[in-house]
Amino acid sequence: MYDLIIKEITLVTPKNSIICDVAVQDGKISYIGDNASGAAKQTIDGQGCLLLPGVIDTHVHFRDPGHNHKEDWTSGSSAALSSGITTVMEMPNTWPVTVSLEKFLEKQEIAKAKSLCNWGIWAGTNGDNAEELNRMREAGAVGTKIFMGSSTGPLLCEPEGMQRIFSMDNPGLIGVHAEDEAMLIQAKSKMKDNPWPGHHNVRPPEAALEAVRQLCELTEQHQKKVHICHLSTQMELDLLRIQNSKYITVEACPHHLFLSAEGCSDLGNFSKCNPPVRCESDRSALWSALVAGEVDTIGSDHAPHTREEKEVDYWSAPSGLPGVETSLPLMLHAAYRGQIGYGQISSLMSARPAEIFRLPTKGAIKVGMDADLLVIRSGDMTKLSPKDLLSKCDWSPFEGREMATKPEIVVLGGEIVARKGQLVVDKTLARKVQPVC
Repeated sequence: MYDLIIKEITLVTPKNSIICDVAVQDGKISYIGDNASGAAKQTIDGQGCLLLPGVIDTHVHFRDPGHNHKEDWTSGSSAALSSGITTVMEMPNTWPVTVSLEKFLEKQEIAKAKSLCNWGIWAGTNGDNAEELNRMREAGAVGTKIFMGSSTGPLLCEPEGMQRIFSMDNPGLIGVHAEDEAMLIQAKSKMKDNPWPGHHNVRPPEAALEAVRQLCELTEQHQKKVHICHLSTQMELDLLRIQNSKYITVEACPHHLFLSAEGCSDLGNFSKCNPPVRCESDRSALWSALVAGEVDTIGSDHAPHTREEKEVDYWSAPSGLPGVETSLPLMLHAAYRGQIGYGQISSLMSARPAEIFRLPTKGAIKVGMDADLLVIRSGDMTKLSPKDLLSKCDWSPFEGREMATKPEIVVLGGEIVARKGQLVVDKTLARKVQPVC
């Protein structure tokens, strides 16, 4: 007997779509075909719906430990799972920062106890902890995160430190926040007396370009795999086209795809993030690159702060936006409008993250793969309201915007865990994920 059968659903892959039955047993996909014979403990009528793999969000900040008033593993993973994200990878700039095996293991225990979705943890570096990075990688870190420019948290990797990290025998996948610190300091000093200078001016696109230029040199010199996080400008895209490096992959974030500096000035600090929301020309260029296949993954960069923390003057307000609940609904809305294909969403948000982060049992709907699945009712739209959000910070820069509804059904490890945006489990079924060598 199967544990679950999904009948007559449109299965979406990066290459095509087929109407079929999908059966699940013992947490794995066990059958894909025209007519799943035999009984099942649960059956879902999939007619008129799409079936996508669970989303793998490789870029979240759940603020736990250290800043639990903004978010924690329970609230963040609940928000993620209700919205179709079945696996998250958490960044190291919590407090204390994740720069040692001791702190890595402490965070791992918190995630193990509290996370409702599958989880992995990034290792952090200041450029001077190579031995600890090796130990964290051996303990299952999904990658090594480098901050070339100061952002939220105390992590910063100077050029000398970056050389040390890139010179390591095996630092794992290197994820990079690419903004040049020297240029950020220079720009900030010029505008320090302006009460509302525009965040995209304080952290100019030229700083991102310079950081990516340095990265290209390092990757070619050391031949290390690099994943550029939250790329945001046309200049970065142009440089990467010229370089055409086989070592570099690229992430885009929904706030850079759906917001522009010209279009969200009324949001004030509620659109402040690092790197900034850019000009409309950059937003348009990013979309063109996405559709052309020049972007590899979509990551939410979910980085919540409370309303009270944002409702202060520009210079005091922290950078960061919540996004884990809106990333898939925004992309599905774009697909419904014809901006992008559903198969491309499957690739950007599931298949390519699994490939880049070496998770061979995730990211695709095939026999033998983990049964992390999303039943999507295409065409169902809503306007986002704060009452619909499960994130502890309780706001979004996309409030009032039309987007797709949350998935009709979310399946994690073969079990139904959410319906219509509401969790239906009271226990964690989550598992740790880590790269397979």
